[in-house]
Amino acid sequence: FLWAYLSFLFCLASYFILISRFHQEVDEVTSSVRTSVKGVASTEDRIWDPVEYTLPMQASLHLMSANSFFVMTNFIKTENQSKQRCPEYPFDKAICNSDNFCQNGSADILNNGIQTGRCVDYNVTFKTCEVHAWCPVQSMENPPEPAVLSGSENFTVLIKNNIIFPKFNLTLLNTPLIFNTSCIYDKATSPLCPIFRLGYIIKEANQNFSEMAVKGGIIAIQIKWDCNLDSLVYDCSPKYVFQRLDDKKTMPGFYIRHAKYYKLPDGEEKRTLFKCYGIRFDVLVSGIGRKFNIIKLIKNTGSMISYFAVVVTAMEILIFVASHFKWGKSSFYKIYRRKKYETVLDPIQVMYVSYVDEPHVTLIKKPLKTSLQHTQGSIVQSNKNHDNEGSEPMCTTESNKNNDNEEHELGKLLKQEASSSDWQKWCCCGKCQPTQKYHEQLCCRRKKGQCITTSHWFQQLVLSHDTLEKALLYKDPFLNLADGNSNKQLRHLAYKQYLQWRFGCFDLEDRAVVPSCCRWKIRETYPKASNNYTGFKID
Repeated sequence: FLWAYLSFLFCLASYFILISRFHQEVDEVTSSVRTSVKGVASTEDRIWDPVEYTLPMQASLHLMSANSFFVMTNFIKTENQSKQRCPEYPFDKAICNSDNFCQNGSADILNNGIQTGRCVDYNVTFKTCEVHAWCPVQSMENPPEPAVLSGSENFTVLIKNNIIFPKFNLTLLNTPLIFNTSCIYDKATSPLCPIFRLGYIIKEANQNFSEMAVKGGIIAIQIKWDCNLDSLVYDCSPKYVFQRLDDKKTMPGFYIRHAKYYKLPDGEEKRTLFKCYGIRFDVLVSGIGRKFNIIKLIKNTGSMISYFAVVVTAMEILIFVASHFKWGKSSFYKIYRRKKYETVLDPIQVMYVSYVDEPHVTLIKKPLKTSLQHTQGSIVQSNKNHDNEGSEPMCTTESNKNNDNEEHELGKLLKQEASSSDWQKWCCCGKCQPTQKYHEQLCCRRKKGQCITTSHWFQQLVLSHDTLEKALLYKDPFLNLADGNSNKQLRHLAYKQYLQWRFGCFDLEDRAVVPSCCRWKIRETYPKASNNYTGFKID
């Protein structure tokens, strides 16, 4: 069971390490991005190629990071602007009734120029403050619908992404080794192609291109790298995710202004102003690379072992807190405490007893307040011999002839004693000797019944002269059993035989108690010459 438990913990820990990748060192990517937009669209008066619809991006690099590109989809054009005086566009702070409303030299944040201090007619409906600016000023009307460059949906962009893992000195590119320049990205059929159709990007961001093209917007192209750089399980390919960043409900859209300047033959400078609506694409690169590192494995394994120790401590605290409530009285908690804590007692203050009609060894604590037979104790060991009394013991080797003779002689002795023994109140077998000392008042049984001394196996294992003699000679082949001291050796060995039989393999000779009936049966079979015994002690 222990090996199975340890194997389970090892498998669990290994699985946790592999899933959490604690065996690998981690490095973050350093990245660079290059983009190239392709596509041509036509309107009533001109052809739009990449030079036309990407010029505003070059003019507004201060507004965007180098990992962004802008594609114009709609615009408002104000032609033939020149530096002169003209009425301001009629917004709230520019509308006036007289010159008193206009302040010479002032400029509101919404003004297209600097006020001259005059109030002039804008049209038949409004009068506005005159400004010195590029005139005529650009109107604040809404962009045209549908978008002028609605065909930009079919434009494509090539995104080249170089990444490097500095710790591992490894450089990678998002283009496959065999690059088909005519491929178009599709997350199902061509997930590694770096050429994207703009309409597909907007669709993957859950947006409608025709609607978004009117006022523009901001789209994030996320390139995610999650690389396993170990040679056996190498996996390092980019994953693309698309998302709209501007809020389509609160001030949606994105635009920039761009002007084209020119001079007339007379030297006058003029320009054409474009208010360009379009989609800004922000390319965001993130990712990590992992590679096996033995130091990382050792460190993280140690940390995980410490984590298991913290879990054990937390459980101990939880059980301790719960023990102060009703749960502390439950049978589960009592079993838990008995399994967890072992009470260490002074060997002098305890005794062990075994009853033939109970399958365990019982521990009794001193001092005794009643007979040892009636004192309650605690179970400390299952008595395996109890379940195997009917099986053949391993230590008997005598021949059948010797067994029959000895059983006949012992049977006579047992029958004679059965009629003469006094029945004590604490005795349940009728074979015990009377005594006034509590620690000597112990029977072989807990309940009334046949004495163990009358059993076949008591005669064979404990009283058998042939068995005991062979056991002594097995230990000391040159032992002289012919002298007058042989009974003492046989008697002491009989006591040990009984203890090993009834208490198992414990070394309990000094603490285990031999019942009165068994003790006296051994003494009567192998008596002292003086017939003088010390009572409780095994002598």
